Order: sequence, then structure tokens, then C-alpha cells
Amino acid sequence: MDILSQPTDTRQATPGQAEPAITRTTATVAQIMGLTLDQVLTGLDIRVIESSITDTNFYGGVHIGNGGKITILTSPGRDPRITDTLVRFLIAKTFDLDVADLPAPFGVEYTDITEQARNAWVKAVSA
Repeated sequence: MDILSQPTDTRQATPGQAEPAITRTTATVAQIMGLTLDQVLTGLDIRVIESSITDTNFYGGVHIGNGGKITILTSPGRDPRITDTLVRFLIAKTFDLDVADLPAPFGVEYTDITEQARNAWVKAVSA
């Protein structure tokens, strides 16, 4: 898995204005969509990793670990603009911000894999 970076992301604040700080408690959709992706990821302490999942229906996912550490997994080989848009969308959804859903055929599925893993373990031990 490769950690992604967007060195060519050149979006800037209006000339003469300072970039607004982005934090987990104050993040807005406008900041997530308007700041450079590097600023968003750094400010919100989010890591983006290209996964090895090659299923054509998988575009990405979010893992929230212990202590609230957020990792976003992206699908390999996608157009960088699609990946950028998806990462921003997933960040907004993760922080439960009011962002429009993606158009078809995209969809978001929420899964608590902790509960699924626990149930699978109990089933395996009980067998």
C-alpha cells in the first residue's frame, strides 16, 4: 500500500487572505472542499493509503481506529481527480457534515466491522 500525496493540488485562499485553520471540531464542508487536500489531511490528522483492493465496485473506505485515528483507503489505479473527490467526500461524511450524496452508481455503506469481527470470532469459538 502506498500513502498518497497530492503535490499538484494548488487550490489557494483568495489572494491576500490567510488560509483558515481546519480542526476536527470546526471543520466545514467549504474547508474540506476548498483547502488543498494536504492542508485538510494535515489539519484533521487523516492518513490516506492506496489499498490493494482491486474490486471495480470499491472506490474507498474509512477506518476509524483506537483514539479516533482516521485512515482513508482508496482504490488503486483510479483517476487522481476521482480519488481527490472521494477522499474529500469521505472526510465530510466521517465528520457527519451536510454534504450531498454522490450520484449513481456510487453509494455509501456503513459497517461496524468491530461487531462483525466479534460475531465471527464467537461463532468460530462456539463451533
